[in-house]
Amino acid sequence: MFQLGMITDEVSQNLKEVAAFCRDFDLSHVELRSVEGKGPFEWSDADADHIRRFTQDQGLSVVALSSPLFKCDIGNEAAIAAQIDSFDRLSDYACAFGCKIIRGFDFWACGASPLRRAEKYQKIIELCEKKDLTCALEYDPSVHASTPGLLKELLDTIHHPRIRALFDPGNGIFSAPDSHPYPDDYELLKNDLCHIHVKDAKIINGKVDAVRVGDGWVNYPGLIQKLIQDDYSGYLMLETHYRLTSLLTEEQLKLPGGNAFSLGGEPASRESMKRLKEIIANAQ
Repeated sequence: MFQLGMITDEVSQNLKEVAAFCRDFDLSHVELRSVEGKGPFEWSDADADHIRRFTQDQGLSVVALSSPLFKCDIGNEAAIAAQIDSFDRLSDYACAFGCKIIRGFDFWACGASPLRRAEKYQKIIELCEKKDLTCALEYDPSVHASTPGLLKELLDTIHHPRIRALFDPGNGIFSAPDSHPYPDDYELLKNDLCHIHVKDAKIINGKVDAVRVGDGWVNYPGLIQKLIQDDYSGYLMLETHYRLTSLLTEEQLKLPGGNAFSLGGEPASRESMKRLKEIIANAQ
């Protein structure tokens, strides 16, 4: 059976507030993105040590790190080298946290071939093998692998067990509103997936926006039932992206994180987590 958890900065930049949220919903798993305004690639050794001690003291298990790996131009070799160095440092923090998954992406879209992009992951594979980690690639409207089909093409080109799929059904709606995250996208990626993010979305006033889980176009009741049937034993991490009184900007959707991103996140996350737990209970 899968384990339910929360991406921290969808609640708050303050880990004390995240811990309180998790206690209220009986959660013990978190995925770290930005903390106190700093993203994972910006953490110092002292920041990471503070996060490690705090989460351990609160009984929270860090199961994944939401890095922005390769959200950069594929032609910018200096930026790629800097990101690989940051991933190397972050992989040490992952080992200290006891987590096995670091999230990554597939470069800003510019038409590069799958083979050219796949070659850039070799150093990431070496680091993951060395430190017993998995890099979970997420499809996203802003990158080359913007859909599950394009992500599958890249994964097949890389063809290595250390690089796997992060399934985010809500991203499927953002990328292609007429798509079917379940069953179509799930069936396409299920043999490659190692991690799942949960958000919901639909078209509002002519554009796709995030909504409370269960109010959008993702068939979460069907997906949850299928995950149970398929004995998926990984994590479902709520990545709300929904706000009650405001909308996230295009830039915040492209590079989520930071203080402004988390504003209004907690009440919206409470709504979505409550509904998600109801859907899971009904499925069981």
